[in-house]
Amino acid sequence: MDQQHVFAELRKVRTPIIYDTVEQFNLRPRTEGLMDTSVKALLPGLGPIVGYACTAKVVGALPQAAGERRVESRDVWNYVEQARHPSVMVIQDLDQPPARSCAWGDVAASIFLRLGCVGAVTNGGVRDLPDVEELGFQLCAPSPVVGHAHIRWVEIDTPVTVGSLVVYPGDLIHADEHGVMTIPAEIDLEKLLEFIDKFLASEKTIVDYCQQDGFDLDQLCEIVDQHETRVSGHLK
Repeated sequence: MDQQHVFAELRKVRTPIIYDTVEQFNLRPRTEGLMDTSVKALLPGLGPIVGYACTAKVVGALPQAAGERRVESRDVWNYVEQARHPSVMVIQDLDQPPARSCAWGDVAASIFLRLGCVGAVTNGGVRDLPDVEELGFQLCAPSPVVGHAHIRWVEIDTPVTVGSLVVYPGDLIHADEHGVMTIPAEIDLEKLLEFIDKFLASEKTIVDYCQQDGFDLDQLCEIVDQHETRVSGHLK
């Protein structure tokens, strides 16, 4: 299965299901690899996004100071164009408090889509939601804002902290309206997809039973136990 097909299949899966299946690999504590509830997809109609993190830091609440180092937009675009695709921009807003400026609207979305990027994840501001949704570019952020203020890039291609999660360049991101997570690099994505299919089929036995006549708690416990046994056995 080629990467394009793998990513197309991953985009069909809700982020909570990705979480449920990733946790079965026992590669990290169950509270790691997740952003906090301040960051989630603001355009749920676009569905989940999946891609490799391109990282950056921005400021914008105050004007640029004399002698301040900044990264030119052309350098950011070159970085994203040369990165592994599909990519997801993960941007740390360094202002305190953050989200007093905005780097993401319809113009930025148009440019970054052309560079192979499918969405942006940030603790900062985003705007132009209807236009960006029409473009098909996902925005994951705390909330929309109105103005761009003095927004500028100050760093690229370094670890960033967004939504309490440290994200490294190249981390695999999966996100939807529930939140944002990383998929550990140790997991084979084809194996993950195979496991997802089995997990969902097994989980459906519980849902289907709860909708049947003659519901019985003892029978429910047995079905749940069978589900947990099947899930744990699929990775062995």
